[in-house]
Amino acid sequence: MKTTISARITFFHALALVLGFSAIFTLLGASVGLLGGYALYDALPVITRVGAILLIVFSLKVAHVRMSYLGWGVAALLFGGVTYWLDQYQFEQGYRIINALLIALAVFSGAGWDKFVLLIFSILIGGLSFITSAAQVMWLKALETVLVIATIYFGNRTDVFDREFRMDMGGKFGSEASYWRSALVGVIFAAGWTPCVGPILSGILLLAAQEQTWFQGAILLAAYSFGLGIPFLIAGALFSKLTDYLPKFYKWLPTISLISGVLLILIALLLFTDTLSRLSQYGGALSIETNLAGEGGSQVSLLFAFLGGLISFLSPCVLPLVPAYLGYLSGAVFGAAAVAASDS
Repeated sequence: MKTTISARITFFHALALVLGFSAIFTLLGASVGLLGGYALYDALPVITRVGAILLIVFSLKVAHVRMSYLGWGVAALLFGGVTYWLDQYQFEQGYRIINALLIALAVFSGAGWDKFVLLIFSILIGGLSFITSAAQVMWLKALETVLVIATIYFGNRTDVFDREFRMDMGGKFGSEASYWRSALVGVIFAAGWTPCVGPILSGILLLAAQEQTWFQGAILLAAYSFGLGIPFLIAGALFSKLTDYLPKFYKWLPTISLISGVLLILIALLLFTDTLSRLSQYGGALSIETNLAGEGGSQVSLLFAFLGGLISFLSPCVLPLVPAYLGYLSGAVFGAAAVAASDS
């Protein structure tokens, strides 16, 4: 029996992800105007770090890794080493080592420990996160610590990240919980993008910071998000075409899951070490955005905001996420197909 995946399943996953990062961009513009400062902007480092750790836990679930404790230890050391290498802009050598240790423990916590050991891991990782937190105020540091502890403990104890593999293959939209998770991934991506996506975003935030322009800033950022989201929506709509070839890929499902998990972990490390935002220095599409935004970004219009978002997809900050995003979609498509095949 031929297995098919509804195109709207992958499209709605893509839509949920786009809505996730659109919400962050739009709320950022509104908060800048309403509160007269970068209130949400101050919280983005916390969202990024917690989100990166959440992606690591999620990635290990997607990969369905089956290893001995020794194998998990080797993987933890490997990703800890990658973190240390990526974190080369960290001026404090001690913080750089702590961040590498934090990520190594986050990976090692996925080895299937009992409740007590996992709780110890969670508290230890939360403490390390508090030490190296980029948050400027104490309550944000404390919030980050609590969220990291909860992410490590409950993320490894529950099956919330496996629910993508149980999507409805019939006429329904699929697992509601999985769409919420897709939106959460979009929020994490937005937190990593915001410092570096370009002059148009900066121009919109400057407009929103002006008195009585918060609504205009929110609308412009919504247009920007829509432009940025179009390529992701197209990818989601077309991805279901792969189902015509699914029978040929069944034997490769474990490999596909592993590659998807590794890609997501690498993106998580780019986010955690703030390396993603530093990619903006390599230019790319930013010069085009500068021309669209005008002098100082003060003449951003609705059309230019939309075009700026579309162009931002080609920026060095966004393009590295595309392979991980496709791997994320493949987890939904191939996982659902495997479940359907086993049930038929």
